[in-house]
Amino acid sequence: MEPTATERIRLSVPAATPAVRIARAGAAGLATRAGFTYHEVEQIQLAVGEAAALLAPEPDGDGTLTVTFDITDTALVVGIDLTDPGRTAPVATVAGGRAAVPAIAAAMLDAAADEWRVERGGRRIVLRKDLLEPDADDD
Repeated sequence: MEPTATERIRLSVPAATPAVRIARAGAAGLATRAGFTYHEVEQIQLAVGEAAALLAPEPDGDGTLTVTFDITDTALVVGIDLTDPGRTAPVATVAGGRAAVPAIAAAMLDAAADEWRVERGGRRIVLRKDLLEPDADDD
């Protein structure tokens, strides 16, 4: 179950490779404001960039990527949706509804996000990064 959002921000960009930078920059700003560490902000940027690139792999693709950032007291949840009725789903699904994501992309998402999944037949990727309490010894 996803935590209830205390703030929701939605960003729409062209479904083209250059627009991935905009999604990454938005993710970095929001993650910083939410209280993530520098290292965690870099991980969030990496995860958002990788997921957006999976959905918009072409430099001049048609359609729109809608990136929804749900900020809670405990996590940042990012949903990235591709809207392009003319394009087949960029992330293939295999038997049982599992996503067939390139191994390097899956490894990067595994390392950068606490949880991620592919939905809507390969047209949506959802990422979650938990906001951890700083250790008392870190003062």
